[in-house]
Amino acid sequence: MRWVMGILFSLLGVLLLTQGLHLRSIGIEEVDGNGIGVYFLGMEINEKVARADLQSYANGFLGTGTIFLLLAVCLFFILLKEKSTLKPIHKKNPA
Repeated sequence: MRWVMGILFSLLGVLLLTQGLHLRSIGIEEVDGNGIGVYFLGMEINEKVARADLQSYANGFLGTGTIFLLLAVCLFFILLKEKSTLKPIHKKNPA
């Protein structure tokens, strides 16, 4: 189960980093109208984000993605140091 958490943390970290980079590339171009909608994994974060605020959203996604990737790396490092996590689980014999 701990390995699954590490994989989920790394996957979420990569998704957050790509969203942050995507928002940075949008910030270079012009935003027309009242603003742009920011979505992540199909959920609406904000409907109208002005061009001036777009960089702060991008930095937030990049920072959060970096934190999730660091957590995943730390978790993988801890799990690899423990030799018991690589062994299969055996049922205990009743005494």
